[in-house]
Amino acid sequence: MNLHNTLPFSSAVFFYFIAFSIALVWLAKILFKERISFQYLIACISALYLLFLFPKPIQLFGLFVYLYLAVLALKKWYRSDNIVFPMLILSVPIFLMKSFILFPEETASPATLQLKNIIQIAGLSYIVFKVIGLYIDERRNPVNVSFLSFFNFTAFVPTLLIGPLDRYKRFQSDLQNGYTNINLSFYTKGWNNLILGLLFKFILAEAILRLVLNHLINDGSFLYHVTYMYSYLFYLFFDFAGYSLLAIGSGNFLGVDVPINFEKPFLAVNPKEFWKRWHKSLGDWLGDYFFKPIFKYFTTKKVFESHQRQNIALFLTFSLMGFWNGFEWHYIVSGMLFGLYSVIHNDYIYRCKRSKTDVFFGDLDPAAVRVLSIIIMFNSVAFAIYIFSGKLF
Repeated sequence: MNLHNTLPFSSAVFFYFIAFSIALVWLAKILFKERISFQYLIACISALYLLFLFPKPIQLFGLFVYLYLAVLALKKWYRSDNIVFPMLILSVPIFLMKSFILFPEETASPATLQLKNIIQIAGLSYIVFKVIGLYIDERRNPVNVSFLSFFNFTAFVPTLLIGPLDRYKRFQSDLQNGYTNINLSFYTKGWNNLILGLLFKFILAEAILRLVLNHLINDGSFLYHVTYMYSYLFYLFFDFAGYSLLAIGSGNFLGVDVPINFEKPFLAVNPKEFWKRWHKSLGDWLGDYFFKPIFKYFTTKKVFESHQRQNIALFLTFSLMGFWNGFEWHYIVSGMLFGLYSVIHNDYIYRCKRSKTDVFFGDLDPAAVRVLSIIIMFNSVAFAIYIFSGKLF
């Protein structure tokens, strides 16, 4: 078995590693009476994973070094309030990785394929997003970020691959609590999240994949598209939410209260609420580090009316999310569609406030309005996610 190909939560080997890590932390707490630095212990666990299990340890460590040095350089020499340039500098690895989509493997040269293999690193986008958040937060409230704390934040094994996206100060406060968080309460919470995550990802998601999606034949019929659309939506939810719960549970076992990522998203009544329930950590990140700065920029320049500034900022924010997922058309269009949903809802709220009445539902009973809103939002999400899947055409 090639152990140097074990991504988080992808095999039994990884779960053995997590069990080993949990045992190591408990031994350090009980046997060594907390004499071992908790931050160094977490760093050692991450380093062991990278060295022995992660597919590209040298490239990933190089990414950490680049991002850390870039943050230090920007802090020292960049004085402008404009954050576009720092975001571009920190996002260079994403642009490099995503750009190789333009070079199909069947037509690319051997040198291009070799470079593509070097640059493409699992979890790269999430790491870069976390570092951008760290940099922007640090500009507002300067703190001394050592390489040890930077490495712990970016390389924390449970959230390395696809989140949830954490914030540096919140994460660091957990590590500073040290062994205090290694207790029965965190242990119980970890078990609850871990068991639910296993149910979601390895039973429900796998059942939908094996029993439905793998057996659908694309005959171009309306029935095929509808069946695939809703099946894929539930598959993606259980797979991604399950992964997030596994990450949260594993983090709990290691004393880190990883942020929740999914909270009954199919009960959302509008796009804003949906993104507070579906991949919440990414929705919060996009709101804090992209939407708000864009809206603030337009406000400072005094261009457009307030709700128009909101609409433009919303559409650009979700378009970014599409490009972040990849440069393929289905990712980009899906992101833009979510942006369009948000713009439509924002306009709806604006018109309701101006007319002091519900311009769409009228005097309909609030309970009926909620049910209809959930139905509309659910089907709108299903369509956008279907485009995301790349199976529409």
